[in-house]
Amino acid sequence: MALNGSPFLVTTIVLALVLTLLALTAWNRLPGPKPVRVGARLLMLAATQGAAVLVVLVLVNNSYAFYDSWSDLVGTQAGAATFESVGVGVRQSSLSAATATPATFRTGSQGLQVSEPVGPRSHIRGQLLVWLPPEYDEPAHAGERFPVVVLLPGQPGTPMSWFDAMNGQDELARLVEAHQARPMILVAAKSNTLGTDDAGCTDLPKGPKTDTWLAEDVPAIVKSRFRVSNDPYDWSVMGYSAGGYCAANLAVHHPDVFHSAVSISGYNMPEATVVLAHPALTKANNPLLVLRRAARQPDIALLLTGSLQDGSTVQDARALVGALRAPATGDVATVQRGGHNMDVWQEMLPTAFQWISRHLR
Repeated sequence: MALNGSPFLVTTIVLALVLTLLALTAWNRLPGPKPVRVGARLLMLAATQGAAVLVVLVLVNNSYAFYDSWSDLVGTQAGAATFESVGVGVRQSSLSAATATPATFRTGSQGLQVSEPVGPRSHIRGQLLVWLPPEYDEPAHAGERFPVVVLLPGQPGTPMSWFDAMNGQDELARLVEAHQARPMILVAAKSNTLGTDDAGCTDLPKGPKTDTWLAEDVPAIVKSRFRVSNDPYDWSVMGYSAGGYCAANLAVHHPDVFHSAVSISGYNMPEATVVLAHPALTKANNPLLVLRRAARQPDIALLLTGSLQDGSTVQDARALVGALRAPATGDVATVQRGGHNMDVWQEMLPTAFQWISRHLR
């Protein structure tokens, strides 16, 4: 049974109800001396409270998509890159360049193309989930090179959250059918290269090169395997929460790769502890500071979205867009109500896909 979704949630609710009914039924019927009865009642209380807490945790996980599978939860899924010392004061990925092999894709759930390649430059073993629009295989589009949207999850989170909790592919297909968006290839990429610790979407001095993985390896792998455009104007990157921060930061630093970016409920100031430990790295990965200090800003388009009830999200979005100067452009989109959760992010998807479509070549 999948960790996410209604079946497991219903199972936990039923379990909580059954344990509660059993406790009520057996409460005054327990045999034995008083200490034994008190101990048994304490165990029943612990069981019912534990079941109730489990229901809440499953509800929260379904809303935020922290963990998408049992292997992700227990840490057996291919996770953080590992590192080993190779010299005094130098640490590199234990995945050497020799282990980097051409990416192979297999068909997974929901028709997704799935791969766990090793980045030739970053040496990160990451996961890629690729959704091809129906038009990709239609004779009318034979030979056509499609635009690409690279999708980044929050922290914690996995690429699959874009296709189960967010239902991004269904939303895009609906918009394309209604002629409100263009057919695009969706590429959900692993960005949590330190597992449950936030890697900050950067190349860390003593850690994984997440920036290199996302800005160099992922595009190169996708271009080598699928019929996609080579024009940066046809490449966009979108993320929610920490992934939203990462999307904007990638576009600011790599306008030759991503012309447009969508930050859904993101932020401007790096929050990863491993980044904040390096003041220079922190400044270099604050897109607001980078744009303000740029003699000439990059040719990019940014969409910053957020809920007015979600802390400083909208304030950060307005500050970033307000700092843009030609040729850079930007827009802010807001919703009136909602917190920092999957329901709000799903609500913003139609606006995001429509906006991306308008900024393609």
